[in-house]
Formats: sequence, structure tokens, C-alpha cells
Amino acid sequence: INAEYGVNSMRGHRKVTRRLSINPGDEIATQRTKREFVQLGGHAGHFNIAGPGSLWKKQEKEEDYNVEVRVLKELNESSIRSYVPDYLGCKEHEGIKWIGMEDLMCHFQDGCGMDIKMGTRTFKESEVKNQNLREDLYNKMIKQDPNEPTPAEREAGAITKLRYMTFREKESSSETLGFRIEAFRIWNQSTSNNYKTLKHLDQVKNVLKCYFNPLSKAGIGGFIAELENVKCLLEESTFFKEHEFIGTSLLFIYDKERVGVWMIDFGKTTSISHLVEGGQVSHTKKWELGNYEDGYLFGLQNLIQILKDIFDEREEDDKNVHQHTTLRVN
Repeated sequence: INAEYGVNSMRGHRKVTRRLSINPGDEIATQRTKREFVQLGGHAGHFNIAGPGSLWKKQEKEEDYNVEVRVLKELNESSIRSYVPDYLGCKEHEGIKWIGMEDLMCHFQDGCGMDIKMGTRTFKESEVKNQNLREDLYNKMIKQDPNEPTPAEREAGAITKLRYMTFREKESSSETLGFRIEAFRIWNQSTSNNYKTLKHLDQVKNVLKCYFNPLSKAGIGGFIAELENVKCLLEESTFFKEHEFIGTSLLFIYDKERVGVWMIDFGKTTSISHLVEGGQVSHTKKWELGNYEDGYLFGLQNLIQILKDIFDEREEDDKNVHQHTTLRVN
């Protein structure tokens, strides 16, 4: 039992078999199955149920496909394996490549999910090294904020991709908090996903309160315990230190009995061991072009602190309230 947050841990125990079976000869489902898959983030149609406890994820870019398969395989064999979906294989269907993985929602009864994009930037360094001025990106920027361009940029009527991408991060909480809320869904409500422009701590905290509102105080404590364990494992992981984790998310799920957190979306995870002095990044330092820092741990620490504040503000659970357990796999 985690005494500080009053949550029972079921580490190493799970009701659903970890290694889920997928028939390689099965057609990829293009229609919703009886248990409709709940997608929180990303492009619609990029996920399909692949069988009991499993799903297919579509990767249209060859590079992202190869990267995600490699990273999932490596993380499945690492100390972080409890916090990533099982990798179950891959296949090509009608010219499109799909990755088979564990359906994390299958461990919950009518689970409430939340997708949080981690890090202070959501673009790879390789995407912004081209210094060509682009009129289309300038037009995108002034559409979002007419007052943003400098006098020189107004005169040129164009900006670099680096300028646009850093501007875009400032429009959310990514730069200031190291994470942003992508979407969440709770009982009896449709998916809420209009949070990418929330910048300030109080705004983000209020949205998190909405997601955690149906959950007991003990359940919130369970999430804190999960995140602190993730942080410890990442700080000790050589793989984590030698990669920039770009565009990855933390997936939160709870139901009336359990809570759980997983790391997902690894298509832009890049090895940087040959690109920086010492071969590693801290994931906490401020990003500058060329240092490959992503702010993942900076964001994770901020997220943990906000959840602790929410926990402290909640009244104690009634003695009849169910005490949630964390769902964790070894």
C-alpha cells in the first residue's frame, strides 16, 4: 500500500493475459466492432480493434512506422515495459502498414481516458533545420495571432518553419508547463478536445479537475503513485537518456475499480546518442536548437505537482467509497 496516497498496488497482477493473440490471417477491421474503440487523440480512423484485447494502429509514414515498431520492441524488453503497450506484431493491408498492440482500454469497464502530450516541444529538430522563408507559415501565424510577427517578418511576409513551430508551442501549455492536454472522456460525456490553446496553470488545473472529478481521492493518489514510478524508471533508463521523446503522450485510464497510466505514441522518438556531447539529454533543460532537449521530465514533474495540489484540495473519501487499485504489469 502506498501510505502517502492511500492506494493499493496490484503490481504484477492483471486479469487480462498480457500476451494477447492476433491471428495474422485476419482482415484488419474497417468497421467498428461491437465494443466500440474510444479514440482520444490523433487522426480519426487511425485505430481499429484487432481482436480480444488488441488493436491496430495505422502508420502512413514509413519512417514513423519503422521507428514506432523499433521503440515498442525495445521498451517491451526494458525496465519501462510495465508502462508501455505490448507490441503484438505488424502487417500491411491495402498498401497501408499497421502496428498490432495491446488495447489498454480492455482492462477497464467503461474506462475514462485522458491523453496528455508530453514535452516542451512536439517537433523533431530535423524538421526545423531548413532556414527557407515560407509565406504559408507566415499566413498561418497571423491567422492565429495578428500581433505576433516582428517588423522584419511583416516586411518579408514569410517566416522559417522553426519560427512557426516555436510560436505554435507558445500557444499552448507545452512551453511553460512541459505538457498539454489533448483530450479526455468521462462517463456519460462525449470526448472533450478543445484544450490545445490553454496556456496558463490555472486553466490547465481546472481541466484536470474536470477529468478527475468522478474519481475518488484515493484514485487520484493512485495516479500520483503511478506517475512518480514512471519518473523514477525514466530517470534510471539509458534508453530514455539517449533518445528525444517527441510527440509522445501519457494515457490515463480509470474506472470504478482501477487506475492506470501508460506511455504511448513513439513514431517520432529519435536516438540522439551520436548527436550530442556525452550522448545523452537530461529531459529537463531548456531546449535550444542543437541540444535535442525535449522537456519530458520537466513536464512530468509539473504534472505530478498539479495532481498533488488537486489531491490536497480534495476532501477525504467517505469510508464507503471504493478504494481504487493501480493496474500494473511486470
